[in-house]
Amino acid sequence: MTGPAAGHRPPPTAVAAVAIAALQAVFCLLPGLNGLSLGLAAGSLVGFVVGGLYLVLSAATVLGSVRLYRGVDVRLLALAGVALVVVWLVNLVLAITVAGTLDVLSVLLLGLAVGVVVLTRKPEVRAWAA
Repeated sequence: MTGPAAGHRPPPTAVAAVAIAALQAVFCLLPGLNGLSLGLAAGSLVGFVVGGLYLVLSAATVLGSVRLYRGVDVRLLALAGVALVVVWLVNLVLAITVAGTLDVLSVLLLGLAVGVVVLTRKPEVRAWAA
């Protein structure tokens, strides 16, 4: 018998996915709080909704990471990773089209989100969370 029920440790790829997802959760938390404060202070409904969506995405990333580390489920983190890829890709495209510059932070966060998606698809990670 293997897995968390037998007291085994998670595979290194699962731990790497959890660590990268933790970074992603922090970088979702910051614009989420900013959007909520903008929505409350300036009365911007769009800022409030976008901030709330970032906070939901941050919470889903944290919950998915905990579930993966415990060996319960990998689907939530994989879904949050795909959503993060879309969010950071949109941010990158907006930075290029609107500001006309390459946003290095968006490129870094996009790479980290792709890393989460790739790591959650590894067979050893899926077997751990089965």
